[in-house]
Amino acid sequence: MGLVDYSDSSSEGEELTTPRTKRQKTSNNSQTTSSPSTSKSELPPLPSAFHDLYASTVRVSASDDPTLHQGRKRVNPHKVGHWPSHLYIEWHPTHQERTTLTALLSTLQSALTPQLPQNTSITSFLTSDLGAPQPLHISLSRPIVLSASQKDSFLDDLERSILGSGIAPFTLTPTGLQWHRTAESGRSFLVLRVADNPTKSSSSSSNSNSGSKEGKGTSVETNPQLTALLRRANTIVTASGQLALYTTPPPPPSHTGSESGGRGESTDVDGAFHISIAWSFASPSAELRRVTEEVFTSSVATSSDPAKTRPKKRNQDENSAEKKSTKKLNEDDVSTSSSLLTFKDAVGDMRVRVEGIKAKIGNVVTHVPLPTARGRRNEGDSEGVRGLFGI
Repeated sequence: MGLVDYSDSSSEGEELTTPRTKRQKTSNNSQTTSSPSTSKSELPPLPSAFHDLYASTVRVSASDDPTLHQGRKRVNPHKVGHWPSHLYIEWHPTHQERTTLTALLSTLQSALTPQLPQNTSITSFLTSDLGAPQPLHISLSRPIVLSASQKDSFLDDLERSILGSGIAPFTLTPTGLQWHRTAESGRSFLVLRVADNPTKSSSSSSNSNSGSKEGKGTSVETNPQLTALLRRANTIVTASGQLALYTTPPPPPSHTGSESGGRGESTDVDGAFHISIAWSFASPSAELRRVTEEVFTSSVATSSDPAKTRPKKRNQDENSAEKKSTKKLNEDDVSTSSSLLTFKDAVGDMRVRVEGIKAKIGNVVTHVPLPTARGRRNEGDSEGVRGLFGI
């Protein structure tokens, strides 16, 4: 009898809850239909600290396996008790900037397909393997390794040095597209060169071509802030027994006993800063660089269909270059300025805001902000860089 009563009460309970569910659905429908503008509005941007929480990928193997990383090999293999570390400046391109860079890589890939070896492609840094947008960065250190006893003092020294630098937040501009080969990884990187003052960058290149030593000494400072930050980062890195960035290892002592130098030096640190946007195993040959420059200086509008433009340009003889230039002059008379915007122009309009540097130690990313006007008045206090609640 109890079971029968329980069954009846259960069915009655369901009947009682059914109208409540229907009313909830109707209320939800009325809410969604009453505010159509809310669904179309853009979501607010995530705070910068949010990206630091998910800056590392999940480790799927206890040993280095290049097949899990598109054939890439780690510069510093995993070792127990060692903390792979990196210092860099992070850049989150806007939606429009990311769209432009994606179109640039897509056009370049189509143009280079006949040039690249079989099964060799250009891999973008713009998105992850799952298609999620990824931040780009400007390196301020090599991939280094810290011991467990070094990592805490390393971060403390870095925060103290950046706070006392007196370098306020600044803005960078991409100035060119180049291929850069690294011997450590065996890969070629497609990079955007950056400068704090593009006008100084162009004037310094013209002065360097003139061969004037005086001009070289007065106009090569196109990245004074980045150079100063790199100098401080290298000081801390070398104090931990690691090799500084943009320096070569000191050569071995010569058999003649002459001085070989205790530290390696770089030929042009000021112009070495860059943002990597893609990589490839292909060697940066002269043809690869030529096609890359052609794509970079081509129109964004006409390059949206790479299959229509790029292969024809490679298969034509030298006389086609004159026809192309003549055709472009005719198009200039009838086309608007927006339709003739080149990738180089679009990239040159981008801005990279530098508010601080990132220190990635293991899987933990720490944002070290540059001192503001308020922070520079309190350089001796290391707590000035940690913000609210000392975080």
